[in-house]
Order: sequence, then C-alpha cells, then structure tokens
Amino acid sequence: MNQDFTESFQDDPNVPEATVIYTLPQTNTMLLLGALGALLYMVYFFMQSNYAIGGLLLLLAAWLTLLYMQQNKPRPVLILRKDGLQEIGKPLIPWELLYGVKIKSEVKNDKYVEALVFAENGRIREFPLHKLTIKSWQLEHLLQVYQGRYWSGLGL
Repeated sequence: MNQDFTESFQDDPNVPEATVIYTLPQTNTMLLLGALGALLYMVYFFMQSNYAIGGLLLLLAAWLTLLYMQQNKPRPVLILRKDGLQEIGKPLIPWELLYGVKIKSEVKNDKYVEALVFAENGRIREFPLHKLTIKSWQLEHLLQVYQGRYWSGLGL
C-alpha cells in the first residue's frame, strides 16, 4: 500500500467494525397473482361445496405467498471488515490478497451500470451494485475506511 495513503488516512468513527451488504429484495409479482387466483378459485369451489379442491387451492395460495415472502427478503452477500472482505459462505480474504478493488462504472445496453470489482487468486469477481442495498459512494467510503484501518495498523 502507498505510504502517502496510510499517512493521510483519517478513520471515520461512524463506520462500524463490520458492514454486511445485502441484495435488494426480488419482487416476483407472478407469485402474488397466482396466490390471488388460487384464492378466488378457492372461494368458488367452497361455494360449490367442493371442499377438497377448495382446500387444495387454499394450500396452494398459502405456499405461493410463503414462496413470495422468502424471495422478497434481502440476503447478505458481502461482509466488509478491517481485516478483509468476505463473501457469504466463503472464507475471509485479507486486503493484502485483494487486487484492484474498485467501483467500475460503464454503459451497457444504454444503461449506466456500476459494479464492485476485485481480483483474488487470479479470479476477477464482480458484484453489480444495482442488485445490492448500497450506493456506490457509500461503498467507496467503506472500502477506503476498512482498507485504511488495515494498512495503517489499526486493524492488525
């Protein structure tokens, strides 16, 4: 790490020891529409005294609603810490083994796209920011603080 960087680093006390970054919830309206349709048919079959089919449709509506609620939850993807970056379900990667950690911005198919990009073990990893619950300027600040803590000796 650059000597000038560690000398000019100022820690931000508002940044916690670790930050968990989540995915945005996926909105799958087809599941809700399917549950609503199953409920409407359930009412029809109950009115026709066909309780077996009505009960099955009630179970289907409940299952589709639960499936929607599971998919709509944000899931953790990354953890940033003073000693490194960790992808959920994988071991921590120390900052010294990460290369080219940056926010890449480009235009793809007439859309402005930003992504967190880094290389570890010769593999390039990319996380599109439009799928995460963090803005690029927030992530940039967190990267500077955590790497600064690490390289200045605060995190060792």
